[in-house]
Amino acid sequence: MTNALEALRELRGRYLVIWVIPIILLALVSFAPQILDDGDTFWHIAAGRWMIAHGAVPATDPFSDTFAGKPWLTHEWLSEVVMAGAWLAAGWSGVMLLTGLAVAALAALSGAWLLRWLSPLSAVAALALGLACVAPGMLARPHLLALPVLALWTIQLLKAREAGRAPPLWTALLMVLWANLHSSFVVGAGLAVALALEAALDFKAWRRQTLIGWAAFLALTLAAMLATPHGVDGVTFPLTVLNMKALPAIAEWLPPDFMQLSPLEIALLAGLFAAFWRGVRLTAVRTAILIGLIHLSLQHVRQEVLLGAVAPLLLAEPLGRALGRTAAARVRWAVPAPQTALGVALIAAALIGRIGVGEVRVDGPTAPVTALAHVPADLRRWPVLNDYDFGGYLIFEGVRPYIDGRADMYGDDFVTHDQDLQNGSVSDLTAAIARYHIRWSILRPGRPLVGVLDRTPGWKRLYADKFAVIQVKTVP
Repeated sequence: MTNALEALRELRGRYLVIWVIPIILLALVSFAPQILDDGDTFWHIAAGRWMIAHGAVPATDPFSDTFAGKPWLTHEWLSEVVMAGAWLAAGWSGVMLLTGLAVAALAALSGAWLLRWLSPLSAVAALALGLACVAPGMLARPHLLALPVLALWTIQLLKAREAGRAPPLWTALLMVLWANLHSSFVVGAGLAVALALEAALDFKAWRRQTLIGWAAFLALTLAAMLATPHGVDGVTFPLTVLNMKALPAIAEWLPPDFMQLSPLEIALLAGLFAAFWRGVRLTAVRTAILIGLIHLSLQHVRQEVLLGAVAPLLLAEPLGRALGRTAAARVRWAVPAPQTALGVALIAAALIGRIGVGEVRVDGPTAPVTALAHVPADLRRWPVLNDYDFGGYLIFEGVRPYIDGRADMYGDDFVTHDQDLQNGSVSDLTAAIARYHIRWSILRPGRPLVGVLDRTPGWKRLYADKFAVIQVKTVP
């Protein structure tokens, strides 16, 4: 009787963590309009549409007015094609469903790994803290599509270390996919190098064959990282971006604000509490990995997603041992037929419901839908001075922007110049109008530049609402 009750309890816990929670997340994220609030989503889809239409990955910018024809490294090209495919197939509902599926896959993979070392309750708590860190980055953008790959990659590395062997060579093929989805693949490479070092330093379990296996895996991983349209430039690109001086001008590259309680702070405090209370012990290498992820999260808010995705996986075994678990449990994905049927039915309901209920884009902080609709077609063809946050929407609607979210392409000097311009620099405005033959502008109402244009002779307002102001040049 006791064994039967224990088996039933295990089944319920497993079903909750790897079936119910991911399905709930699929539904919640797929129907959350907030995941479309980032302006970059527009130009990512536009880029994917361009690639599908032309059957090629662009090497130069086909979208902007200011940088047209100049080099553009499309490091997220595969994600953009997938996003555009979802949009072409089912509109914005398809994009939202794709995002929900990515989050659900991340939760399912992570939950299954956590259950190997933790009770269902502890696994749910760890998963919740991790996803809380991911939540601010739950946007319809390429980095989210790469998170399930990050989780699977990390799990395979940890499983290899747990078994005292090298990762299977097929795992390196994940890097080919990842390197073409998003530049976070360099984090995966770093994890592989770190855990290979841990294997080399584990003298008690030292075996020549294992070390040779790790070396072969790292070599294949490096080759996979180069298997992109950009080769070496694709590998060095993330480091180039991190060294940009203009990053503080972009919200997602700012450090977190600890003046208000945030998911990151809650996760860090909960982790410290568990570590001190239960005496969690990590190897030196894994401690360094964890500290590195925390460091990145404290530097830039966008890096919190990496901490949220990797830290629970990294801490599962040491936390489980601290709680009394002596060996990893076997976690099966399969459940009895009734539970499987229920799960499949719920997934089908989420898919059909999301596709069946259309999503119409309305005005928002990055989508000046009504304002742009008031711009005559002949005026749209002229050069525009736009808000940084509106660039993606303009590209999506076929308008060539002055600037958009591709700060890496525009470079430090131009992004800094645009920042001064948005803040109302008259000299920068005069130079921009003369050099780029600006005929109209679309800016957020609170920008100082709006007031400057209002006071500039030969300019007048065409339209204004709470999201955007349209101003036009009335004299040649």
